[in-house]
Amino acid sequence: MIVAGVFGLLMARAAFADQPTECDRLAGSPTDPNRVGTGIGLYGIEAVDAIAACEKTLAADPNNPRLLFNLGRAHEASGSVGSSSADEMALAGRSHKSAADQNYPAAQVALAAFYWHGSDGFQQDSKQAILLLEKAMASDATEAKSQRRDLFADTTFATDPREAQIQFIKEAADAGDADALHALGLPLSLAEDRQADVVQLWHQAAALGSAQAAFDLARMYFRGKGGLSTNPEEALRLIQKASAGDDPQTWDFAAKAYERGSYGLPKDDKQAARLFRQASDAGNKYALYDLGGFYEDGKGGLPQDSREAARLYKLAADQGNEDAVVALAHDMAEGRGGYEADKAKAVAFLKRAARWSAQAKDELTKMGG
Repeated sequence: MIVAGVFGLLMARAAFADQPTECDRLAGSPTDPNRVGTGIGLYGIEAVDAIAACEKTLAADPNNPRLLFNLGRAHEASGSVGSSSADEMALAGRSHKSAADQNYPAAQVALAAFYWHGSDGFQQDSKQAILLLEKAMASDATEAKSQRRDLFADTTFATDPREAQIQFIKEAADAGDADALHALGLPLSLAEDRQADVVQLWHQAAALGSAQAAFDLARMYFRGKGGLSTNPEEALRLIQKASAGDDPQTWDFAAKAYERGSYGLPKDDKQAARLFRQASDAGNKYALYDLGGFYEDGKGGLPQDSREAARLYKLAADQGNEDAVVALAHDMAEGRGGYEADKAKAVAFLKRAARWSAQAKDELTKMGG
């Protein structure tokens, strides 16, 4: 595994040792550690233009794994954000596989979801999905770990989960996998008569390093749920442990707790700003929006800066944050954040986002678009 990881890292370095192309500009991922340029969130990709640019660039460099991954993202944007075409998603999967076969880490992370779900031409194979994520850990650990957590959680929360996948997660939990233990507790947390089971699972997960389990357990201690005595001190200890972990989503949760002074934490805007920035730097779409709000209001020791706020809203909107879409539309309409007041531009932006965002659709109605 170590040899494979090192080889993958060397291949990735070779792949990105050149200048940005139009394909990189239009379809590169902002969370790909081997990207060239800044990248763009999936929901910000103009799929038709991006596909054409990547196909043209690949014609001159057909085996470049970075460009193949970017093409996969462009097809994915067309399939999941635009036309919802199964054909587009199948093309995305094939491009990701071509890049993953050359040990491109970001493509391995993306392809893992296709194998896990058994979708778009890929046979369901949980072991292959996790193997791909393990390979990606060498140089894309944040995204690989996040994908793994999301796949486990989405499966246990599914209304009709595949038994083979649940069994895979249970076996991982029995072997001491923190993410699996946390995921198994998620659906049980909705049932009042299973709270004691949730506490047991999340105690195990937190002890094994799950930041999400530590945070969720902290909330139970603060409220005295699951047979636990109300214990603000233990809640505080667990949230501090969670915020010191490696999960950007939990950093955002902890930042909100500091901002509000909830779950036994002192109200501390500076600590909230630090954690929002930490999660934003890792590409978390919620933290990008939250940090933008801090810049807009000049909170947490940050300067009041509407341009920086709008920039962060744009990054969050491009990654699918609906609140950021609405905030940015208002900046456009009202002339903030470096935009000239232009309601028509705001309406056009909302119309594009309304293809995938219910909030954008509602805001479009309010603006008369």
